[in-house]
Amino acid sequence: MPVEESFRKDLTHLSWDEVYARQITRAHLMGEWMDSLGLKAGDHVLEVGAGPGYMSLVLADRVGAGGGVCAVDRSSDALAHLEHLQKERGISHIRRLVADAAKLEPADLHVDSALITMVLHHAEDPAGILHNMARLLLPGALAVVAEFHPDGPCDHPGPPRAHRLKPEQVQDWSKAAGFLVLSYRRQTPDHYMVLIQVTESI
Repeated sequence: MPVEESFRKDLTHLSWDEVYARQITRAHLMGEWMDSLGLKAGDHVLEVGAGPGYMSLVLADRVGAGGGVCAVDRSSDALAHLEHLQKERGISHIRRLVADAAKLEPADLHVDSALITMVLHHAEDPAGILHNMARLLLPGALAVVAEFHPDGPCDHPGPPRAHRLKPEQVQDWSKAAGFLVLSYRRQTPDHYMVLIQVTESI
């Protein structure tokens, strides 16, 4: 079956083990994401679209037991996969939250920064997610948005070209939501990241 036909935004064409394996292939990008946020021991960070949780585990190691990770995903099955891994590894400072990121409320979150990585192309309302993040995060808070570049070679696990978001579009959505775009970087031919900062309370 052609890639274009087999791709589904809700990832039902893949098992959560397969999604987890794909998350691992992006491990080399994650250090720069975390460094851009200045993540350190004791911080509390939100991961939007955590899926089965590879990045959540990496974040938990970075912030330590004195910090916390809020792993948000709309799939309870994905977060059940993460829960199993947490129990296996004795990790208690990851909070799992089944929710639509575009509809989260301030009472649900107590975080310093956010990662919105490789998730907007799955969303029905990507601009709505960014608007809600600008509303939820405190003024001055940082967030990293990372996506697959539509001009990339598409030779790594990821969405087909037609489902990829242009960096200009992501930056425009971010600005409209109330973020300041601090930097843009093409991390690899297939991947880019945008560092944004909340400028006002929405």
